[in-house]
Amino acid sequence: MSEKSRVPALSRCMDILAYLEKNRQCTVSDLILDLNLPKSSSYVLVDEMIKQGLIHQDKHGNLQLWLRLIELGSATSKHIDIRDKVIEPLNQLLESFECLAVHYGIMDGLKAYYLIKLESPNAPMLIKSREGLPISLVHAGLGKCLLAFQKEAVREKILPSLDYTPVSKTSITSADKLRKELSLIRKQGWAFDNSEGEADIRCVACPVFNSREEIIGAISIVGMVAKFNEEIIPKVVKRTQACAKEIEVSLRDFTK
Repeated sequence: MSEKSRVPALSRCMDILAYLEKNRQCTVSDLILDLNLPKSSSYVLVDEMIKQGLIHQDKHGNLQLWLRLIELGSATSKHIDIRDKVIEPLNQLLESFECLAVHYGIMDGLKAYYLIKLESPNAPMLIKSREGLPISLVHAGLGKCLLAFQKEAVREKILPSLDYTPVSKTSITSADKLRKELSLIRKQGWAFDNSEGEADIRCVACPVFNSREEIIGAISIVGMVAKFNEEIIPKVVKRTQACAKEIEVSLRDFTK
């Protein structure tokens, strides 16, 4: 028998987080039933977890893990349900090519995080990305895209602090090289990852802007090198840019 907790509310909070990690989303009723929680105090606890940004409740009453868990990030203070607006365009992008996954990522302070990841059901391999994990600003196309369109002062503050240890033959290995890459990304409007963080995969990433032309996120599509060859990459870029524009329109009311 496990030792009785001296702080029951904290133990229940951790049980809820673990449950959501495993099941991705659920209702308060599901928590009460499956975790055998006291009904009256559970609603109070869940309400407080929502207020603290540990979890999020959508318009249908479903709960999910949220950004406060990512180094106590502040992105959830915007109180918008980005997932509802982004999922459909991302799903369409996922189905457009024979790929591994698509992502939506954001900057929170001086770091970047995966907010959404959708995997292809036919993917022949798994990639390391995961919702809530930090995104490399050096080795990932999504991270480079997010960094490229930050204000210059922000970019220059971040660049010296990054880890440029190579993880593949194509990895960027210095701040100067990354600076040149970021300039190219801004010029062409999209980012490319040529197996820089994981072997045998390529990635195309495009920024998502608000009505003031400020970057609020970025999307990426990841595929095997054999599938994302030089012939198909231009098509992938065009479709990913179109997806980013769709997301911009869907988020317009929230990002004015």
